[in-house]
Amino acid sequence: MTNNLRNIYRNIIKNSNLEENIPYFLNNIVGKYKTYSTVQLALLYFTYYEMYCDDKELWDEQLLEYSKKINKIISDTITVGKSGSELEEYVIEVDKLRSEIISKMDIITSYSDLFAIYEYALNRVEYRFNPMEDIEDDETFAREVLRYIFNSEDNVLINETIKEVIGQLPIRITRQKYFDYLRDGLFELNGVQEATLETYIYLIRSSASLDITDDIKDEYPQLWEKKEVLEKLDFKNITKEEYDTALSIINETALFLELISTAYYNLMEIINELYVILICSPYSGVESQDDRTQEEAGHYIISATNNSFLANELEEPSEDILDKFHLLEGYLEEMDYKLLSYEDGISHLDTNHRALVESLMQEKLLNVLLLSKDLLSGSTFIDLKKKSQAVVDSKKIQMELDKLTEDLSDKLKKSDRMIMRAIMANTINRLPVFFKNHTEVMDYVLYSLNKCSDRAEKYACMEIINSMMEE
Repeated sequence: MTNNLRNIYRNIIKNSNLEENIPYFLNNIVGKYKTYSTVQLALLYFTYYEMYCDDKELWDEQLLEYSKKINKIISDTITVGKSGSELEEYVIEVDKLRSEIISKMDIITSYSDLFAIYEYALNRVEYRFNPMEDIEDDETFAREVLRYIFNSEDNVLINETIKEVIGQLPIRITRQKYFDYLRDGLFELNGVQEATLETYIYLIRSSASLDITDDIKDEYPQLWEKKEVLEKLDFKNITKEEYDTALSIINETALFLELISTAYYNLMEIINELYVILICSPYSGVESQDDRTQEEAGHYIISATNNSFLANELEEPSEDILDKFHLLEGYLEEMDYKLLSYEDGISHLDTNHRALVESLMQEKLLNVLLLSKDLLSGSTFIDLKKKSQAVVDSKKIQMELDKLTEDLSDKLKKSDRMIMRAIMANTINRLPVFFKNHTEVMDYVLYSLNKCSDRAEKYACMEIINSMMEE
């Protein structure tokens, strides 16, 4: 942040000389957002092109079609320098594409979570067919796990580690105890915003495959066929041949889902950056010399990559492109830090001075910056529609819990015992941590180990957790 812009930011936070400072601040920030996204797009787009050249034969038709549409939008806008009202139709198109890709990723996530359940179950029967060594004493192992979990003073890291561990321990709790944990976890969210509760509910439903229906049968029919093969498994009496076939299915689907989800994720990142460029372009024009240099380098890389895409040719980067990449080194890291201050100032104006911003005829620009802030937030699939800022209370949580409990109860009743345990494990570890202290964590770990009489399953769980602790 330049000294002048830094001073303007400080004055805005202090509510000083706002009528003069607000237009200056907003008109300078919009250019920085545009430059930042141009540089980011250059790097992402070039990487996506390399991925396309390597993997396009494995991509689905829809992904290839989305890629063509994005290439055309970039060709029609950034490479030819359209601006103003000409960009509005492209903003609408990008927004539509973004919504479609979110829906597509929901389906991919549903499949990923479904096959994760079967992978969990297969891991637990692996050592019925493979040799085992001596199993460590339950209490000794539990103490090692506890040291691993609490080997940090960062509560966020501790909580994430707890969730990882309980997601791998043997599940030997009753359904009622499971639903008690579900209740305890969700009621930890009392007082959060509605969007946060919705996210947790979505994660739990997806992790339990509650919403896998025939509606997605035509989306990746090869995956649906594999799903139907796995659904017929009887894990209590599974044979070595059935195990090997199922494991092969899991490995094949894992590779495909990783490849396709990575491509869609990277495409969404490109769309977010492109979105920011398109909405900021009509308002930018106050860039510093350094910003112009970075933006021109980014433009060069984007145009060259777009030409290669449209020509459908794999080319080694030229010396000119490599030189442009060198110009961009360190820029994003420096700007990431500065953007935090910019966003603080934008949010301050939105929260405290919206009426004044409107009177200065800067409302549209402020809205553009707020939207840009969301697009660059790091939450790649963020919902851009403004949601209620209301906080949830116990009544709202109970209503969601009742519906979730009903659906989960029905799902568990219909599932093979090993699949039931997989669903419990994959959903418990999505909840906010409900343990109150070290003792409760230790008690849960010990109980899980003590109650598991299936030696192969216990050994598999210990092996998985040991591999986590060794990383």
